[in-house]
Amino acid sequence: MPSSALPTSLLWRILNDAIDPICQSWKRLVTGLLPEKHQLLWQEVMLWALQHQVDKAMQFLDATISNPTIIAPRYAAEDALKHIVSESLDGQVVDSETKNKLHNLICRFATASMLPQKVIYLATRHSDNDQVQALYEVLLNSRRTVHPHSLTHFMDRFTRMGRPDLAMDTLRRIATFGANVSYETVQFSCMKLLRTRFDDVGWYKIQSQLATEMLELGIRPGIPMLNAMICNAVEACDYQTAQAMFETARIHGIRRNAITYSILLKGALQCLDENLVERIMQMAEEDGTLPRNNELVFDLVVTMLQIARLNDTNLLTSARKYRAILRIYARYCNILPLQDLGIYIDVEEDHATASVVSEPSPKLLSVMLLSYIRLRGSPGDVEALYHRYQSLVDQNHHLIAATAKTEHLANGFLLFLGKNRTTFKTCPIILRNMLRPSASTTVTVAKPSVITWSILTNTYFLQGQRAAAEKVIQMMREHGVEMNQVTWNTVISRYASMQDAPAVVNAMKGMESAGFEADSYTLRALAKMTDRNQLLDALGRAAARADTAWANGQAERDSVYSTLETFPSKKDENVQYRSTRATPQAIDVSRQDIPDELVPPPQPRTFSQASLSTTNDSS
Repeated sequence: MPSSALPTSLLWRILNDAIDPICQSWKRLVTGLLPEKHQLLWQEVMLWALQHQVDKAMQFLDATISNPTIIAPRYAAEDALKHIVSESLDGQVVDSETKNKLHNLICRFATASMLPQKVIYLATRHSDNDQVQALYEVLLNSRRTVHPHSLTHFMDRFTRMGRPDLAMDTLRRIATFGANVSYETVQFSCMKLLRTRFDDVGWYKIQSQLATEMLELGIRPGIPMLNAMICNAVEACDYQTAQAMFETARIHGIRRNAITYSILLKGALQCLDENLVERIMQMAEEDGTLPRNNELVFDLVVTMLQIARLNDTNLLTSARKYRAILRIYARYCNILPLQDLGIYIDVEEDHATASVVSEPSPKLLSVMLLSYIRLRGSPGDVEALYHRYQSLVDQNHHLIAATAKTEHLANGFLLFLGKNRTTFKTCPIILRNMLRPSASTTVTVAKPSVITWSILTNTYFLQGQRAAAEKVIQMMREHGVEMNQVTWNTVISRYASMQDAPAVVNAMKGMESAGFEADSYTLRALAKMTDRNQLLDALGRAAARADTAWANGQAERDSVYSTLETFPSKKDENVQYRSTRATPQAIDVSRQDIPDELVPPPQPRTFSQASLSTTNDSS
């Protein structure tokens, strides 16, 4: 029936009625019509309602479900429900009243017909936990067949809800349905369930029980499930089980991937076992994962570096460990960038022994540079290495230049060089090259991050350049970077080491004004003050001088005061204090080595309230 045959006034009258009057109006309208005409009329009304007012379409559909005299084609009713739910839930912010109406409509529809898969998907993603569980129970009680793919949506949602019992119930129903429980979608749902911790204490026991039941249901683990089970075993330090699962997968022909080996490397790191790293590398070569996967080469190098960092190393063992890292790199990657940097040394094993030698990624080159800095570099060598590196970046080296796109390498150089009184002068040069890259550089050089500024601030404090450290804070804000919790704690720690109570109090006020609360590191920094009363006196004087720069006056004073209350008194015999009263002497650094922005004013000044305040007001 064409829509022109239905007057708009009639449509509005039908749709504006309550459900019972709708049914009565509809009965009068369709009296004498054949079922086919009846269904065509329903489609015309529903289409008009969907085009003009979705809530009226929802009401009309609800009336259709409630009254058998309203005959709707099944496919049309399902399409209408999909449209209503999609329009209401998909990417929309829904109020609780509308969400409840939708939930009731979906549940009523489920008792009368089969729910479309998209409706179940949207409902499990956007409904409340109680509504999802109620819908699941409605579907079970209706005894209608639910597609296994739809059941995986319930399984994933129950996993996110922290209900492994309901998640396993859906998995049992999938198996009972006769579906292929080793299908990829089911595998990923099982993986999510296995990787979710439902109890911080007994999580591994729970996950092991879940894995056992999955196997009993006939699920043949694929690579997602295998990786999840091995990862759980490694994180629980159950390396014997992890190795057994790996061997079982090998025997049954389950192909491992780079993620599998990365998980095993995590176990090698926990054990600090370099030999295990070598065995993992050999196994990855045997099944063809290496040398094809550059990411796994990166994970191998990083694991070896972390093991070296965590182990106590002297110069001799550090050199040996660097050679071990270099041997892994040279086995799979082009050594020319390392030769250009001057950090390649001949290793006992011939390089490029792999069948495929790849170009290293920027992050792999960065890790190799950091490995050299950490394990082989003397201050003078690292300083010379930085200048070579920067020269290659300026020359747009086809591999090395890309490492400057992130600040990680610059931070590594700053950390190392800033600890030495001789190489410290290179730190401002590193900052200058980040802020004002060479005109010849074509890559986008990373700007200093809050981590970079924090490292530089700490460096100047360590080297006795207090005024320069305060100038760095000012520059940091001028470049649109705000101090984070680490920066504030660094500043508080350094002032406490200098026994400068007023500066400590001002820094704490600035930290709290910036929205950060004192943490364990703040209290550890305060413990460097040898006289607690000096701190409290400084706090009292600061409160008396409070002006508009410290808005909220008494409230902020009480906040800082309560923090200092947790700081034990010097008289507390249970607390060991380390005296750091002596302030390092300033280092004479030539002006030409420091950018103009970093040259401190001639007269030293304290870190004033204005320089620490998050406002633009001055004290």
